[in-house]
Amino acid sequence: MRSSFAKSIYVGAAVLGLAGLSAVTTTTASAKSSAAKVTSSKALTTDATTRNVTFTGTNALYSKPGTVKGAKVVATTTTAKRLAASKNGQDNVRAYRVATTNRGSVYYKVVSFDKQYRGWIYGGKTTDKFAGGINSFATTTEAKVPSTLNTTSYYTLAKTDASVNDGTTTTYKAPAWSQYKVGRTMKDASAYKTNLLQVSKAATTRDGATWVYVTDVTNGKLTGWVKASALKLSKDVPASEGVTINYTDKATGKVVGSTVIPFKADNAALAKQTMDVWTDKNDANKLVHANMPAGYSVPANAWGSEAAAKAATKGSSLVFYVTENAKTAQVPVQLVNMSTNDSTKLYDHLTGDQQKALVAATKADKNQVVTGSTVSDATVKDILADAKLTTFTYTDNGVTYKATLSSVAGGTSTGTTSTGTNATNSYAYYNVVKN
Repeated sequence: MRSSFAKSIYVGAAVLGLAGLSAVTTTTASAKSSAAKVTSSKALTTDATTRNVTFTGTNALYSKPGTVKGAKVVATTTTAKRLAASKNGQDNVRAYRVATTNRGSVYYKVVSFDKQYRGWIYGGKTTDKFAGGINSFATTTEAKVPSTLNTTSYYTLAKTDASVNDGTTTTYKAPAWSQYKVGRTMKDASAYKTNLLQVSKAATTRDGATWVYVTDVTNGKLTGWVKASALKLSKDVPASEGVTINYTDKATGKVVGSTVIPFKADNAALAKQTMDVWTDKNDANKLVHANMPAGYSVPANAWGSEAAAKAATKGSSLVFYVTENAKTAQVPVQLVNMSTNDSTKLYDHLTGDQQKALVAATKADKNQVVTGSTVSDATVKDILADAKLTTFTYTDNGVTYKATLSSVAGGTSTGTTSTGTNATNSYAYYNVVKN
């Protein structure tokens, strides 16, 4: 019996040993096979706007597909939920790569628009749509054009500043932070601050800002998106939408200025719409005269073509003749008795600040003269130069003139007064023209 019992113990132990070995072997095999393997990985090539996503908060973001050996957490589910609830466009997310594992799971590689978070996230069991930890997301929503703007008027940027990137000083290829790595049409728009822009549509971004799409009708440089608050209404119209008036010097035939007046059809119901600029319908003739170049007047028979002016079409150009104002001869302006109220005296043509400057220059040490001595031409020039009166403007009977110093003539000093040096027969000759 002892021998039989011993054999039974031995056999039992052997069986237990084999069973234990089998258990250990099975556990090790299971551990090795628990880590998934990537069987396919490729870049997403669909349109970029279809790859904007948002986190659902059900899955974390990993450095590798989550079930692959060595995957580390990049962003927890708590972080994913916070990003999903964010109102900042920087927290928008773009999916750009997809991988599948030997277990049939799909993972997407994603990056936040500000590049703070990048990694892999579970995306369900199929590649035909986003699922699991991410969903498709529209970074903008269609909106109505604000009531402060309209689609028929023309606008310009209210300000341009290359150092500012807030959606108001230039245009963008897409509303800021609505597309990954898509930014401004140009950094500095100052060269195009007078370009005419026309609004066609609007959109709201994640942060609630309203953006409008504008077409640059001047030269196309600023066509793009801009915040609605960045625009100011312009009175100007593009040549294609108005009538261009070319102011032409009648003596030389040279165009000395131009303006575009709005086109307002006199016969809007007709197929061929025209506008009478000859008479004063729709204030067109007033605008022609109001935008005359400085220094010119309207002669008789100013219009190049009466017929064309009476039936101007949209986008057309008209010749409007002007004549240059006659320049007066050199006008002597005496530097004498400047304290008296005499319209022929230089002093009386000046503003209060200019008068003070002239007095100070006349009393300056280097310009002082002795009673009875001769005031030289050079001294007269120094006085005027120190007072910054070699060129100045003044108004006489409601007309503004520009005076430019031509030459001077000295004279004899008869003493000084509170307003400077009296220099009998001293003159400053100016070329005077209407400003």
